[in-house]
Amino acid sequence: AYAELMDATKMMGPAKTADWCEPTIASWRHSNWVGVYDPRGWIFKPTKYLKCARDGYCLERMHRAFKRGLMEYGMFAATKLKKEE
Repeated sequence: AYAELMDATKMMGPAKTADWCEPTIASWRHSNWVGVYDPRGWIFKPTKYLKCARDGYCLERMHRAFKRGLMEYGMFAATKLKKEE
């Protein structure tokens, strides 16, 4: 949808888009496992326990949403056309 909006402005060249869900899906769970395998970033900070638990829960929910197609992650790019004088 964003590519069509960008193309409709006639101010940019053709918009290119890419779906990044598949290449990045593993990174959501990997972020949680990094904290499990190397807890030095949070283990000595008891005030951060709740924050880390909340972040882990949110990352897992996001992983599931991307996997089920409820959320999308992508990229779009276009080059601005040169102004005619």
